[in-house]
Amino acid sequence: MSDEQSRIRAGYPEREATLSQLGDAFASGYLDQQEFDERSTAASHARFRQDLVGLTADLPHQLAVPDREPGVPATRVRMAPDDAAARHENIVAVFSGAQREADWIAPSRGTVTAVFGGVSLDLRQCVWPADGQIEITCFVAFGGAEIKVPEGVRVVNQVVPVFGGAGSDGLRPARTGPVLVLKGMALFGGIGVTGPDASGQLGSR
Repeated sequence: MSDEQSRIRAGYPEREATLSQLGDAFASGYLDQQEFDERSTAASHARFRQDLVGLTADLPHQLAVPDREPGVPATRVRMAPDDAAARHENIVAVFSGAQREADWIAPSRGTVTAVFGGVSLDLRQCVWPADGQIEITCFVAFGGAEIKVPEGVRVVNQVVPVFGGAGSDGLRPARTGPVLVLKGMALFGGIGVTGPDASGQLGSR
């Protein structure tokens, strides 16, 4: 690849194609949880197409992806986008706790703030936005946030840890499943995403 070609900017289509291939590789067992998290984060931040090449260079061109789709429970989504793109929800826990669970309507974008407190989000039974994507920006300081996701969800972790941590455990992503995008910062705190195969050890790391 020439120098000029290597400096071509990467856009949403190129990043999404790479994220999809990484999701297939993870679902097929070619990548473990940590590798998938690291490469997905790098793909989401890639500025040039060349930055994406190395993320999939060691993966087979044709992945033997197991047929999980029929077994993935149907994610409940809104019937029409209506105001989904504009819907935003703030969840705050300061020296306290906050939670969302069971049959609730999840926002397209949300902000989670946990300062000396804890936030628990259960997305397993909620109604997802019509486009199948939820973006949550977290600020956790001396606290924690726990997010539970159903089978089929792909997680893109863009959280910046500062003397803290952000990780996932037991995910079972599907190629066409919904997407959870995490952004923000974990300062002396932790953000954990657990899927259906979670070992229960994420919070104790």
